Amino acid sequence: MDTMLPGDAPAADAPRLNFRVPPAFYELPVWETPELVGEALIELAQDVYPQGNPELWFQYAATQLPVVAQMMDAGVGYAGFCLLDLDGRRSTATVTAALLESVPDGQKMTASSVAAELAGLGDQAQVETVWLTAGEAVARFSADVTTLPAELTDSGQPEDVEVGKIAVFLPLRKDAEMVLFELSTPCMQDWDLYSDLFFNIVNTLEVNTGDTPSDTPSETPPPQQVPADGPMTGGQMDVASGVQVPLQAKSVRDVFG
Repeated sequence: MDTMLPGDAPAADAPRLNFRVPPAFYELPVWETPELVGEALIELAQDVYPQGNPELWFQYAATQLPVVAQMMDAGVGYAGFCLLDLDGRRSTATVTAALLESVPDGQKMTASSVAAELAGLGDQAQVETVWLTAGEAVARFSADVTTLPAELTDSGQPEDVEVGKIAVFLPLRKDAEMVLFELSTPCMQDWDLYSDLFFNIVNTLEVNTGDTPSDTPSETPPPQQVPADGPMTGGQMDVASGVQVPLQAKSVRDVFG
């Protein structure tokens, strides 16, 4: 499904961005109107817990409502998560995507300038420049400690867990915009699996800016994985049969201050 991005530009000038995710992904209703989010979350709860009851579904929806509200406020255009059973062990990861626009001062950023900006933050994150199918991008790898609420833990008590994260920034230089994909997972033992899945999803991104063939480069470097010490050694997962998802718009100021 192709969807034009919002904005004042004529439809013919508006870029369209689509990507594919595995069909088994559950999708948080970040695209819904505020009035319909609660109802959509109840329906999601019924999909996630088909053997549950109205009390469980309502509790799940109430837990996810502030999360979805924060994503909507942040301009997230897509949010999906998987729930896997790996040899009897539960595992999960979340993928989000957004189209960032209104670059400060109208500056058209490149992958190298984004990498320099991120490297200058002074944290412990690993920043790498990578080639995706859609072009040169920047990948940022990090890990944070967060507290999971009691309803999401096996013990029934709040627990501090390490959450692995990957953020991929793909500058669209012609339009002074940026595509942002993010992966997060508290299941660090499955990091290789999820990072591999994440880059497979990101590599399905299709950017249509209305260029004619003569306007586009005749040759594009192939997709490039992160260095050998990066988390790209897990098994492949097929995303070719997934659904196409439109991206929405957001200001880049929330990323670079």
